[in-house]
Amino acid sequence: MSAVLNLLRNPRVVLVAQIWIGLVFLAAALGKISDPAAFAKQIHYFRLLPGGFENTVAIMLPWIELVAALSLLMRAHPRSGAIVTAGLMALFVVVVAAALARGLDIECGCFGTSDAGRVGAAKLLENIGLLALASIASLKPGSGMAPAPAASIAARETA
Repeated sequence: MSAVLNLLRNPRVVLVAQIWIGLVFLAAALGKISDPAAFAKQIHYFRLLPGGFENTVAIMLPWIELVAALSLLMRAHPRSGAIVTAGLMALFVVVVAAALARGLDIECGCFGTSDAGRVGAAKLLENIGLLALASIASLKPGSGMAPAPAASIAARETA
């Protein structure tokens, strides 16, 4: 387990994860910002929010996604952006699972009107994969790595 965690916390792995999830969220945000009314309708079909709140979410969510994406891609507090994307992906997993459990045959709205992806098992698995990617992007690079054996022996001898 430690070796896997060390690999996932490798600065290059974290950087690649941050760039990928940043690009996904950038595409998702831009697809929704251009037509908030259509996105509000897609939110409505999930039947999870009161009507007035659907419009608020349709206006605010894409901008939150955009800020998180730009944070990741511009390297301005990228870990914070990654934590936001991981939280949003966790929410999206729950929302898609709820729609799937209720047998809804609707478009996911993930990329606004530019994507006609349907809610289903494939979308749920895709979102779980993106949640994993965002979680890796949220890791603090290099933290938790075990010291080299020689370094730990030297540290014990000097203590």
